[in-house]
Amino acid sequence: MKTIVVVEDQTVLATAYSNKFKGEGFKVEVAMDGDAGLDLITRIKPDLVLLDVHLPKLNGLELLRMVRSNPALHAMPVIVFSNLAKEGAVEEAWEAGATLVLSKFNTSPKRVLESVITILAADPAKAQDIPAIDTGPISSVSSVATHAVGNGAAQGHILLVEDNSDLNTLLAFILRKAGHLVTGAGSNGDALQQIGAQSFDLFLLGRNDADSGRLSLCRQLRQSRVDKPIILYSTAALFSEQQEGLRAGATAYLVKPEDLFNVGQIASDLLRNQAARSGIRAA
Repeated sequence: MKTIVVVEDQTVLATAYSNKFKGEGFKVEVAMDGDAGLDLITRIKPDLVLLDVHLPKLNGLELLRMVRSNPALHAMPVIVFSNLAKEGAVEEAWEAGATLVLSKFNTSPKRVLESVITILAADPAKAQDIPAIDTGPISSVSSVATHAVGNGAAQGHILLVEDNSDLNTLLAFILRKAGHLVTGAGSNGDALQQIGAQSFDLFLLGRNDADSGRLSLCRQLRQSRVDKPIILYSTAALFSEQQEGLRAGATAYLVKPEDLFNVGQIASDLLRNQAARSGIRAA
């Protein structure tokens, strides 16, 4: 069984990718900061590393340079997977020794998994020759509408409220791939400004630990937009917190990391159900 190390400081993403890789038969270890990542990689010498760049304690690129300076780890595949917004960031990752550079802005979880499988199946000597994929230009999603991918009109206009830029970026991409128009907001205040300026069909609200602000926003939305679907999500939510969110007006509360990877389809289903109910009432 091949071993993958995921170095990612966002618990939601670390858990989601860990579960996805385990589901494909890999052994997975997770580190939540750069120091822990370096120690784990050096100690167990995994078959592949999925590495975020923006890490506490030790930056991901600094970690990568230290890994490449170790002869025992020089040929180990490392996929840099991050929200590479800074100009020249992709080139810097290559120079640090990345095997592959993927952007969280435009790489689906399915493509990440395919890249991992392709690299692990390749001749180690040729791993560095595997071409990079999905490293297109990056843009901030906070307060910016990102258009649906594919043909035809968007299925719905979704307001995504998430203060972590990496998670905001990934969820916006998944929603766009499902055909939705997405506007991102990094705070409740930003969300209220967007709500006052334009119309939305569905609201997706990330809830942090001990965060009552999202519940307050959920209640406000439910009072003013009675029929609009509202999704709350937190992979750390207790059952009592899920019930609290549903009482606050949420249509659904997502707690499984795999549900976040499927949030585009979940949003589509909720919008279809809402349209069907509206049609019945109109008839």
